[in-house]
Amino acid sequence: MRGDSLQKQLALIFTGHDLADGGLTVLKILKEKDVKGSFFLTGDFLRTSKFRSVVKEIKRNKHYLSAHSDKHLLFSDWDNRQGLLVTKDSFIQDLEMNFRELEKLGFRTDNKYFIPSYEWYNQEIVAWSEEMGYVPINYTPGLRTAADYSYPEMGKRYLSSDDIEKGLWEQNKKLNGLNGFIILIHMGTDSRRKDKFYHRLGKMIDKLKKEEYQFVDIRVLLQ
Repeated sequence: MRGDSLQKQLALIFTGHDLADGGLTVLKILKEKDVKGSFFLTGDFLRTSKFRSVVKEIKRNKHYLSAHSDKHLLFSDWDNRQGLLVTKDSFIQDLEMNFRELEKLGFRTDNKYFIPSYEWYNQEIVAWSEEMGYVPINYTPGLRTAADYSYPEMGKRYLSSDDIEKGLWEQNKKLNGLNGFIILIHMGTDSRRKDKFYHRLGKMIDKLKKEEYQFVDIRVLLQ
Protein backbone atom coordinates (compact mmCIF):
# COMPACT_ATOMS: atom_id res chain seq x y z
CA MET A 1 0.00 0.00 0.00
CA ARG A 2 3.05 2.28 0.04
CA GLY A 3 6.55 2.48 -1.32
CA ASP A 4 9.63 3.84 0.45
CA SER A 5 8.52 6.69 2.75
CA LEU A 6 12.03 8.19 2.57
CA GLN A 7 11.95 8.63 -1.23
CA LYS A 8 10.11 11.48 -2.96
CA GLN A 9 8.44 9.09 -5.37
CA LEU A 10 4.78 8.35 -5.88
CA ALA A 11 2.63 6.36 -8.29
CA LEU A 12 -0.60 7.40 -9.97
CA ILE A 13 -2.93 4.46 -10.46
CA PHE A 14 -6.21 4.32 -12.38
CA THR A 15 -8.93 1.68 -12.28
CA GLY A 16 -11.74 0.91 -14.69
CA HIS A 17 -14.67 -1.48 -15.01
CA ASP A 18 -17.87 -0.19 -16.61
CA LEU A 19 -17.10 3.53 -16.91
CA ALA A 20 -14.38 5.39 -18.82
CA ASP A 21 -15.69 8.91 -19.45
CA GLY A 22 -12.35 10.38 -18.36
CA GLY A 23 -10.08 7.75 -19.86
CA LEU A 24 -8.78 9.66 -22.86
CA THR A 25 -8.63 12.89 -20.83
CA VAL A 26 -6.42 11.20 -18.24
CA LEU A 27 -4.16 9.72 -20.91
CA LYS A 28 -3.83 13.07 -22.69
CA ILE A 29 -2.80 14.77 -19.44
CA LEU A 30 -0.24 12.08 -18.61
CA LYS A 31 1.27 12.43 -22.08
CA GLU A 32 1.44 16.23 -21.84
CA LYS A 33 3.07 16.04 -18.42
CA ASP A 34 5.43 13.20 -19.42
CA VAL A 35 4.20 11.00 -16.56
CA LYS A 36 3.73 7.23 -16.58
CA GLY A 37 0.57 5.92 -14.94
CA SER A 38 -0.38 2.43 -13.83
CA PHE A 39 -3.76 1.16 -15.01
CA PHE A 40 -5.84 -1.70 -13.60
CA LEU A 41 -8.79 -2.80 -15.72
CA THR A 42 -11.34 -5.59 -15.49
CA GLY A 43 -11.81 -8.22 -18.14
CA ASP A 44 -15.21 -6.70 -18.86
CA PHE A 45 -13.56 -3.35 -19.53
CA LEU A 46 -11.04 -4.93 -21.89
CA ARG A 47 -13.81 -6.74 -23.80
CA THR A 48 -15.97 -3.61 -24.23
CA SER A 49 -15.55 -2.24 -27.74
CA LYS A 50 -16.31 1.38 -26.82
CA PHE A 51 -13.35 1.35 -24.39
CA ARG A 52 -10.91 0.00 -26.96
CA SER A 53 -9.51 3.45 -27.78
CA VAL A 54 -8.53 3.88 -24.12
CA VAL A 55 -6.74 0.52 -24.07
CA LYS A 56 -4.91 1.36 -27.31
CA GLU A 57 -3.71 4.67 -25.87
CA ILE A 58 -2.47 2.94 -22.71
CA LYS A 59 -0.47 0.56 -24.87
CA ARG A 60 0.75 3.22 -27.30
CA ASN A 61 2.12 5.34 -24.45
CA LYS A 62 3.66 2.33 -22.67
CA HIS A 63 1.83 2.67 -19.39
CA TYR A 64 1.66 -0.27 -17.00
CA LEU A 65 -1.58 -2.24 -17.31
CA SER A 66 -2.73 -5.10 -15.14
CA ALA A 67 -5.78 -6.81 -13.63
CA HIS A 68 -8.71 -5.60 -11.53
CA SER A 69 -10.83 -8.83 -11.46
CA ASP A 70 -12.47 -10.18 -14.60
CA LYS A 71 -16.06 -9.51 -13.51
CA HIS A 72 -15.37 -6.94 -10.75
CA LEU A 73 -16.40 -9.42 -8.06
CA LEU A 74 -16.80 -8.40 -4.45
CA PHE A 75 -14.46 -10.77 -2.61
CA SER A 76 -15.27 -9.85 1.01
CA ASP A 77 -18.43 -8.84 2.83
CA TRP A 78 -18.77 -5.07 3.32
CA ASP A 79 -19.85 -5.50 6.94
CA ASN A 80 -17.45 -8.31 7.81
CA ARG A 81 -14.20 -8.09 5.92
CA GLN A 82 -13.20 -11.60 6.99
CA GLY A 83 -16.40 -12.99 5.47
CA LEU A 84 -15.51 -14.32 2.02
CA LEU A 85 -18.05 -14.06 -0.79
CA VAL A 86 -16.06 -16.24 -3.24
CA THR A 87 -14.55 -19.70 -3.14
CA LYS A 88 -10.88 -20.21 -3.85
CA ASP A 89 -11.69 -21.84 -7.21
CA SER A 90 -13.97 -19.00 -8.30
CA PHE A 91 -11.40 -16.41 -7.26
CA ILE A 92 -8.64 -18.16 -9.21
CA GLN A 93 -10.85 -18.53 -12.28
CA ASP A 94 -11.89 -14.89 -12.21
CA LEU A 95 -8.36 -13.54 -11.87
CA GLU A 96 -6.92 -15.85 -14.52
CA MET A 97 -9.67 -14.81 -16.94
CA ASN A 98 -8.69 -11.19 -16.41
CA PHE A 99 -5.02 -11.96 -17.07
CA ARG A 100 -5.96 -13.94 -20.20
CA GLU A 101 -7.70 -10.88 -21.61
CA LEU A 102 -4.59 -8.84 -20.86
CA GLU A 103 -2.44 -11.45 -22.57
CA LYS A 104 -4.58 -11.30 -25.72
CA LEU A 105 -3.79 -7.58 -25.90
CA GLY A 106 -0.07 -8.06 -25.25
CA PHE A 107 0.05 -6.94 -21.63
CA ARG A 108 1.14 -10.16 -19.91
CA THR A 109 4.79 -9.24 -19.41
CA ASP A 110 5.83 -8.25 -15.88
CA ASN A 111 2.35 -7.48 -14.59
CA LYS A 112 2.29 -9.45 -11.34
CA TYR A 113 0.62 -6.60 -9.45
CA PHE A 114 -3.16 -6.25 -9.46
CA ILE A 115 -5.84 -4.33 -7.57
CA PRO A 116 -8.73 -6.41 -6.16
CA SER A 117 -12.09 -5.02 -7.21
CA TYR A 118 -13.60 -2.38 -4.92
CA GLU A 119 -10.15 -2.29 -3.23
CA TRP A 120 -11.77 -4.55 -0.63
CA TYR A 121 -10.27 -7.90 0.33
CA ASN A 122 -8.72 -9.83 3.22
CA GLN A 123 -5.67 -11.90 4.16
CA GLU A 124 -7.08 -15.03 2.55
CA ILE A 125 -7.33 -13.25 -0.81
CA VAL A 126 -3.71 -12.13 -0.36
CA ALA A 127 -2.61 -15.71 0.33
CA TRP A 128 -4.47 -17.14 -2.68
CA SER A 129 -2.99 -14.41 -4.89
CA GLU A 130 0.53 -15.18 -3.74
CA GLU A 131 0.00 -18.87 -4.47
CA MET A 132 -0.80 -17.83 -8.05
CA GLY A 133 2.29 -15.63 -8.24
CA TYR A 134 0.43 -12.31 -8.04
CA VAL A 135 0.66 -9.42 -5.59
CA PRO A 136 -2.48 -7.51 -4.61
CA ILE A 137 -1.91 -3.81 -4.01
CA ASN A 138 -4.06 -0.93 -2.80
CA TYR A 139 -3.97 2.84 -2.53
CA THR A 140 -2.16 4.37 0.43
CA PRO A 141 -4.37 5.27 3.42
CA GLY A 142 -4.46 8.95 4.27
CA LEU A 143 -5.91 10.29 1.02
CA ARG A 144 -9.50 10.36 -0.22
CA THR A 145 -8.87 10.51 -3.97
CA ALA A 146 -10.54 7.09 -4.27
CA ALA A 147 -13.78 8.77 -3.17
CA ASP A 148 -13.92 10.54 -6.53
CA TYR A 149 -16.51 7.90 -7.55
CA SER A 150 -19.07 9.41 -5.14
CA TYR A 151 -21.94 11.73 -6.13
CA PRO A 152 -24.18 14.15 -4.15
CA GLU A 153 -27.09 11.71 -3.84
CA MET A 154 -24.87 9.54 -1.63
CA GLY A 155 -25.23 12.04 1.18
CA LYS A 156 -22.43 11.94 3.77
CA ARG A 157 -20.37 9.57 1.60
CA TYR A 158 -20.02 12.22 -1.10
CA LEU A 159 -16.76 14.15 -1.29
CA SER A 160 -16.36 17.11 -3.59
CA SER A 161 -13.19 17.56 -5.61
CA ASP A 162 -12.33 20.53 -3.39
CA ASP A 163 -12.50 18.31 -0.31
CA ILE A 164 -10.46 15.57 -1.99
CA GLU A 165 -7.76 17.98 -3.12
CA LYS A 166 -7.65 19.71 0.27
CA GLY A 167 -6.95 16.34 1.91
CA LEU A 168 -4.10 15.66 -0.49
CA TRP A 169 -2.28 18.91 0.32
CA GLU A 170 -2.88 18.45 4.03
CA GLN A 171 -1.19 15.05 3.82
CA ASN A 172 1.68 16.61 1.89
CA LYS A 173 2.44 18.87 4.88
CA LYS A 174 2.88 15.93 7.25
CA LEU A 175 6.14 14.14 8.07
CA ASN A 176 7.37 12.38 4.91
CA GLY A 177 4.38 13.90 3.10
CA LEU A 178 3.35 11.83 0.11
CA ASN A 179 6.62 9.90 -0.15
CA GLY A 180 5.91 6.43 -1.53
CA PHE A 181 2.18 7.10 -1.89
CA ILE A 182 -0.01 5.13 -4.26
CA ILE A 183 -2.68 7.59 -5.42
CA LEU A 184 -5.86 6.09 -6.90
CA ILE A 185 -8.06 8.03 -9.31
CA HIS A 186 -11.02 6.59 -11.22
CA MET A 187 -11.02 7.07 -15.00
CA GLY A 188 -14.79 7.03 -15.08
CA THR A 189 -17.46 8.07 -12.59
CA ASP A 190 -21.23 8.12 -12.34
CA SER A 191 -22.98 10.72 -14.51
CA ARG A 192 -24.57 12.13 -11.35
CA ARG A 193 -21.14 13.39 -10.33
CA LYS A 194 -20.62 16.59 -12.30
CA ASP A 195 -17.51 17.51 -10.33
CA LYS A 196 -15.00 15.18 -12.04
CA PHE A 197 -11.76 14.98 -10.10
CA TYR A 198 -9.73 13.72 -13.07
CA HIS A 199 -10.03 17.20 -14.63
CA ARG A 200 -7.72 18.42 -11.86
CA LEU A 201 -5.02 15.87 -12.63
CA GLY A 202 -2.82 18.18 -14.73
CA LYS A 203 -2.60 20.98 -12.16
CA MET A 204 -2.09 18.41 -9.40
CA ILE A 205 0.86 16.91 -11.27
CA ASP A 206 2.37 20.36 -11.87
CA LYS A 207 2.13 21.26 -8.19
CA LEU A 208 3.59 17.93 -7.04
CA LYS A 209 6.49 18.32 -9.48
CA LYS A 210 7.23 21.72 -7.94
CA GLU A 211 7.36 19.89 -4.61
CA GLU A 212 10.07 17.71 -6.26
CA TYR A 213 8.07 14.49 -6.34
CA GLN A 214 9.04 11.97 -8.99
CA PHE A 215 6.21 10.08 -10.72
CA VAL A 216 6.99 6.40 -11.33
CA ASP A 217 4.94 3.38 -12.30
CA ILE A 218 3.97 0.87 -9.67
CA ARG A 219 6.83 -1.55 -10.44
CA VAL A 220 9.44 1.08 -9.68
CA LEU A 221 7.67 2.29 -6.55
CA LEU A 222 7.35 -1.19 -5.05
CA GLN A 223 10.55 -2.83 -6.33
